Formats: sequence, C-alpha cells, structure tokens
Amino acid sequence: MAIRQSHKQQESETLWNIAQQLSHLQKLLSPGVIGNYKSFEVTEIVGFHKDRPKEATNFMSLLVAELAKPPTGGFSESKFLNDKKRIVLPETPWQFGVVRYRIATQRIFQALQNLDDTGEWKLGKSALRVGALTPLPPQFVASDAVFSHPWNGVLKNNFWEGSHVLELFDNQKTDVRFLLDEPRLLKQLAADVMNFVKMGIDGLSDRLGNILIQFPVTVVTTSVSSSSKGDFLVQPIWHHGTPARQLRVSCEKYEDTTVEGYGSKDVTGSQATFPLYSPGGGARYVLWDDQHQLVLGASAQTSFITSIGMDVHVVGESISTREFCLPLLNGVQKSVTIPLIDKRSPSIIGTPTSNPREPWRENRVFRDSLKSIQARREFVQYGGLSGAGTEDALQDIHALLRAHGKIGAWLWDPYLDARDILSTLFYCPHKEADLRALTAGAEPPVATDSDICCKVATVCQRVEKWLRTRSFGSCIGLKLKAASPPKQSWKDKQLEMFMNSMGNHKHLNLEFRIRQGNAGWPFHDRFLIFPSETGPATAWSLGTSINSFGKKHHILQKVADGELIRQAFLDLWDKLSGSDYLVWRTP
Repeated sequence: MAIRQSHKQQESETLWNIAQQLSHLQKLLSPGVIGNYKSFEVTEIVGFHKDRPKEATNFMSLLVAELAKPPTGGFSESKFLNDKKRIVLPETPWQFGVVRYRIATQRIFQALQNLDDTGEWKLGKSALRVGALTPLPPQFVASDAVFSHPWNGVLKNNFWEGSHVLELFDNQKTDVRFLLDEPRLLKQLAADVMNFVKMGIDGLSDRLGNILIQFPVTVVTTSVSSSSKGDFLVQPIWHHGTPARQLRVSCEKYEDTTVEGYGSKDVTGSQATFPLYSPGGGARYVLWDDQHQLVLGASAQTSFITSIGMDVHVVGESISTREFCLPLLNGVQKSVTIPLIDKRSPSIIGTPTSNPREPWRENRVFRDSLKSIQARREFVQYGGLSGAGTEDALQDIHALLRAHGKIGAWLWDPYLDARDILSTLFYCPHKEADLRALTAGAEPPVATDSDICCKVATVCQRVEKWLRTRSFGSCIGLKLKAASPPKQSWKDKQLEMFMNSMGNHKHLNLEFRIRQGNAGWPFHDRFLIFPSETGPATAWSLGTSINSFGKKHHILQKVADGELIRQAFLDLWDKLSGSDYLVWRTP
C-alpha cells in the first residue's frame, strides 16, 4: 500500500501545486507545441524491503513522452528488465528491480489527480510506495555541450534541443536515505542498475525517491555556428510536418560575472546573427515560443573548434630512454627503463582564437580566489615563510569548528592523544554535536626520556644475557641494572589527563577510539571531517598531526570530496566498536 500524504494541505504551502502541474502537462502534450506524443515509456527503479517483500517502493521513476502507439487498456504489462532476478544489495534489508512498461497519456492525468486526492501513486495495475511527493515548477534541461550535467545521465537520449521536465520531489526521502548516508552502497546499486538501464542514479542522487516526467522537444532543431569574425549564428529548423512559427532567439556570453555579449531577435526559419566577437564560442542561447509561453530549445555554453594542434614525429625513429635501478626490500635491484618524450612545438592547423583579456584576467581571478579561500580557511600555510605558528593553526581549527561543527566534527590522526583533543574538539561550541576522535596510539617521532630509558634497558638486558650464557657474568662481577620502563599504559595516561582536565564537560558528546592489534587497518593521513544531515560532508586535510600543528611548514586545505573521506572514516570507525578500542567517552 502506498504512503498517503495530504497533498491538498501541501498545496497551500507551496508555490506550485498539482492543479498547476496538470495544466502545464496539458500544454506540453498539445500536438505540435513541443512534440507529438501518444504515450509514455515508464521505467521504475524499485526496492523491496525484507519486511515488505511484496510491496514495491519507488527509488526513482522516469516517464518519457514518446510518439509510440498507446497500449490497449491504458497501460501495458510491466516487465522486469533484470528478468525477475532481484538485485541484492549486501548489508541492507533491500533488494531491487528495474521495471519497464508503457502507458497512455491519459493515465498520467489520472495518476496525478489520484495522488492529489489520496496520496497514492498508481500508473499501472498496482500502487507504488512513494514518499511525501511535492510538485515542482517546470524545468528545462539542455543537452550537454562543453560540460556534461548529471541530469543527462538519467534522462533518455537528451541529445538535441533538450527536454522539459516535470517533477514530483520526495523531500523527506525516508526509504532512500540510507543510500545517501552510505555512498558506497549508492555506488554499488548504481553500477548494478546500469547493467539493465542507462540511468546514472548516483550522479543525480538528490532525485532518489522522485517521479521524473520528461518531454523531449522534437518539433524543431537548432543549427548553431560561428563566423571568423566571432559572430554567433543561430537558425531554428522546423521538422517535417510542423508549420513554422515565430520564435524569439536570445543569446548571451557570460564570463567572469559579466555579460560580455547579448542579443535577441524574432525569427521564423531564417538565421539570426549576433555580433558577439567571440570566434571560439562561449555563448549560450534560448529559443522562446511567445505564443505558447514555452522554451523550445536551449544550450549550455557552446564551444567551436577554430584550430587543431598536432604533435608530429617520424614512425620508427630512435627513442632515447632513461635507465636506473630501483632497490627492493629484499636487497635485489629492479631495472627500470623509461621511454623519453622529445620536446616539440605542435603544428597548428587553423587559426587559434585570441582574447586580449588573457592571461591578465586569469591571473587576477586566481589571486582573488586564493584570497577568498584563505579567508574561508580552505588553504592556509603555517611555518616557513607564512609566519603563522601553533597558536594561529589552532585558532583556525577552532574557527572551523564554529563554522561547520553544528552537526558534528570527527578528528582522524594516528598520533592523536588527550592533550590534542582538549586543544581542538573541546572548543566546538555547538551543544551535543557528534564529536569523534580516532587515533592509532602512535608516539610522536621524537625521542623522550622514557624512550631512551627503555632502549638502554633493552641493551643492558641483552648484554647481561649474552655474558651469562658464556659464564662471564659471575667471574667478572658484572652487575647491570635495567632502567624500569613506565608502568602506566598509554590508555591510562589519556584517562588521567581527561579526568584532570575535562572540567564540567557541559553538553559535550565526544567519543575517542583507538585502532590497535589486528582490528581495522593502519592509517596515516590526518583529517578534520564535518558530517551533514542534508548534504555531503566537508573535510579538511590537516597536513600534519595535531601535536606538531604550526611547528613546521604544513598546509591546512579543504579536500574536494569530503563525503568520500567521511565514508572512509566510518568504515574504520565501525570496525572499532568494541570496548577494547574505546579510550574515553563523555561521562
């Protein structure tokens, strides 16, 4: 049975409701407006929970408007593209299938109205379990150009003019949240699904649980080109059987937060010329149908090839090599040969584009960007020529904890100890934030007095044993007394420091674990990770351990994908859940 929601109540709270969705749907389906559609191909990625083995749950549904003849009775028999052999996702209570069938256009009107009245989503014979679906205003997704977009990894064949998309958004994601919390599970499921349907659900993970309705524009195609003078040329070409009508073509070249070129013209079938003075492209366009108040085409930023660089060399010419030996751990040397590449100037065919703003603008943007990321502490140097020391480095950590630690902060450092945690995570001001620390209990690579005593004791014991085996000890009266190693264990030291220094630990929610023995795996990198409830985690690479922060040159920098670091941390953290690995927890 599908989850029922009060959509009537939601309508008063949203800017776009089911009634508006139905009205816009009618406009898009009108013959000849953007296409001539007769049916929808439906693809559903569904999950089956072990506690509800016969109830299909929506993980993503894609409905594509097509010219194909509608099925008799309004919908065809649904078929599993994975041949009814469910996709198993280990370590979860879920199994999955990919379902495909076709419906008449009228069925979608009925389904939307039924959803509005009852909260039930039903396109075919059976209802599909869905979340709290909220209708979104219409969107238009252009085809890929210079850069690709995750939408086009899910939409079907969005190669030409682009597609209108209507969407029912699951804004709670109750059933699908576990995939967002565990990216490795999402990645695995996406790979399994791709074996049956080309839908890259991991690239559009924010749309998990949603209903997507795609309307490809098929009545017109746009020819786009550039002249040698840098004109941007756009010509709508109407498909056979579609009467030409007036469209407005608008284009702009937007760089460095500046509109560097813009134009707008009414055309029917003729070519529109826009003098943007940009031979290499860089502009984007929109085709607007004023009669129907709809987009009929759009592009992302375009790019044109004006020249090609070719690296030419003679086949069979002698190649110089670099040869050396690589010492291996077993004492053997491995011979290595590296073919060398000659330094050549490429042969240019065509005319390269020139921009008098460069490289001066690029250098300015770099300097401004560097200043900005330093202010956000996304790239900060300590020691060396920076002049910043330990106190500066710790203050930056405290600032990051204030700015990003609302949900929690996880510190990952093989040399981490109680003193380091007191000087970092204890400074997080957010009440009950999820604070975690993970160490390997490693001693800093500095010889201490106790280290020297232990080493001397070991040497003395070995010498004494050697002398006794040769009966020298009694005859020469040699007596060696080993220095006693510290009796207090590493864990006891940490507990003592926490007990003496933790204060009132008000609203502190902290757990400190150690990786030791054969549990988990050794680690080396140092990270400060900030988990998030609604989006991906953020993380900073520390560049060195907390105990040496600011003492020598190192760099604190934000990593590109903090979510991957969060998952790696959790993989190890979860392996250390036993009491043997607990160092300290807030009382």
